[in-house]
Amino acid sequence: MYPKGRMSHHFREMCEGEYLAVKGPQGRFDYKPGQVRAFGMIAGGTGITPMFQLSRAILENPKDKTSVHLIYANTTLEDILLKEELDAFASKFPNRFKVYYVLSQVGLHPTDSAWKGGVGHVSKEMIQDYCPPPAFDIQILRCGPPGMNKAMEAHLNALGYTSPMQFQF
Repeated sequence: MYPKGRMSHHFREMCEGEYLAVKGPQGRFDYKPGQVRAFGMIAGGTGITPMFQLSRAILENPKDKTSVHLIYANTTLEDILLKEELDAFASKFPNRFKVYYVLSQVGLHPTDSAWKGGVGHVSKEMIQDYCPPPAFDIQILRCGPPGMNKAMEAHLNALGYTSPMQFQF
């Protein structure tokens, strides 16, 4: 539970067997194999969901040669969803899938001392280092909390990624 999380408190108060209607993510994205040379993906927290689905579809299609460069931001190490699966993609497809993890809070867990990923919030420099540069045949996808999406849009615009090169779920 996050102390300032809007939904955390609600979930904690729910009883077993109760239901909660949800919707999302927003944005319809239709993918065709080979539509771009590479995707840059910037995800925050549960925003990994559409990124994981698309990555898996790309990587499991032997005819699709698209590469994926994922920056995945979370609060703590324990918050990283699908880490084993993402690391498996990186191992199995080293030339086609790269993942760079970013934590905003490091040092809260004993294993954090071995942390090799990014610290803080996703920066323009991280995008330059871990996403493909702007080009007609790349696209940057983003999905995360509203504040993160707004900041990433500003970073991407400043780095020269045009509107057609960007998509927000």
